[in-house]
Amino acid sequence: MSLTRALSNANSGLAASAFRADIAAGNVANASTAGYVRREVITTEHRVGGQGNGVRVAGVARQQDFALSALRRDADASFGRANIIASTYNELNRELGAPGDDYGLFASFESLEANFKDLATTPESPALQNAVLAASTELVYQFNGLSSMANALRNDADANIMRSVDTVNSALNQLKKLNDDIGGLNQVTGDAAALEDERQRLIDSIAEIIPINSIEREGGQIEITTDSGAFLLAGNVRELSFQQVGAITSGASYADGTGGLSGLFVGDQDLTPGSGGNFALSSGTLAGQFAVRDNVVPDFISQLDSLAADLITRFSDDDLDVTKTPGAAGIFTDAGGSLDSANLSGIAGRLELNSAVDPAQGGDIARFRDGVGATTAGPTGEAGLINGYLDALNASNTAPLGSGLTGSFSSVELVASFSSVIGENRVRHDALSASALTRSNILFDSEIAQSGVDTDLEMQTLLLIEQSYAANARVIQTVGDMFDRLLQI
Repeated sequence: MSLTRALSNANSGLAASAFRADIAAGNVANASTAGYVRREVITTEHRVGGQGNGVRVAGVARQQDFALSALRRDADASFGRANIIASTYNELNRELGAPGDDYGLFASFESLEANFKDLATTPESPALQNAVLAASTELVYQFNGLSSMANALRNDADANIMRSVDTVNSALNQLKKLNDDIGGLNQVTGDAAALEDERQRLIDSIAEIIPINSIEREGGQIEITTDSGAFLLAGNVRELSFQQVGAITSGASYADGTGGLSGLFVGDQDLTPGSGGNFALSSGTLAGQFAVRDNVVPDFISQLDSLAADLITRFSDDDLDVTKTPGAAGIFTDAGGSLDSANLSGIAGRLELNSAVDPAQGGDIARFRDGVGATTAGPTGEAGLINGYLDALNASNTAPLGSGLTGSFSSVELVASFSSVIGENRVRHDALSASALTRSNILFDSEIAQSGVDTDLEMQTLLLIEQSYAANARVIQTVGDMFDRLLQI
């Protein structure tokens, strides 16, 4: 080997060692940076005229396992949907209450029954009549409050869908810009690595909202599709479209665009979760919000409405209270009127106490004893109607349509079963959410082990680089000494 070739080899070794040191130092400095992927320098033999002429840097590789990343993003999307549904059931269960709680719908039914029993023993007592009034008012308040809360959850879900759509569209446009920027950089020197990290962070943020696939193209470019194959980024961005509803009305649904609520689209491709279309989303937080808006909460409202209708029906029997007009409502009413079986949607929110028994509305609490249509006071010790109310509450009636229950129930049993169904759904979806989170965490840890920075290993690498640098420097020094000796001859 000639001296010039030895000098060239050592010089290329110095340059490669310096470059490797910069990359290793960058790995250490960014070890705790979210989304940072460890870099590794790729070196190859440099040949000139068929002969070895040192070493050259072939490129900088980001140590990312794209298959593992795709699995982790899929797990994140599954957890996103499961967590939103579980959180909703937790809120519904908490607001509804359960048997044994000192608040909620079940407790209000128990209180009404207990106060009617007390009044039956002393029907002439104004204090006990007031207690029944308070219990009846509280029961109405519970139905109204639960209906209002459920409708608010639907509206919140609709608003959250809009925000998520805006987030995805913004991220897609940023991805396109990063694609353009990366395409203009040298892929060999590693100049694009930082932008690729940022691009992966954006992809991760989208993947939590909707399940996606990332497809690598030439020149460092990527394309993005949904897991069902709808293109979101292919050279240009194809944005999601959705129209938020200002206030969701009772009974509104998507129903393929005919129910008053908006679906989710990319162009003319229907991505709406649950729509049954070829491109419908099945996971991600967007799918969770659609499930809340279109399934979880509407089912809850339907069940709640069926219980309110059952309550009105039990107290509206013409044989129970002969003082009222036949067909008219009893103690509980639908917005002051009688029950319309063709208009049960939203009735829990319209439930009202009959003004005839409410002094605040010009009524008389004695009508709990005498009848809602009584025009004169009845015998003060008469408890027949009060016992009739108790019998109505305890009558084993067929579960109403929309309750999701089968069999026969008293009013307290009916609400207890309803509460049990919501509680069971909460427990089941909590388990699904926990399972999805565990899978996501396992894959995240695996991904970090594959692409994260091990600072101990990087420090060892820096020591080896230092030795390599010193060896090449020694070669250069030796060649220099030999040139000096030759010049002295």
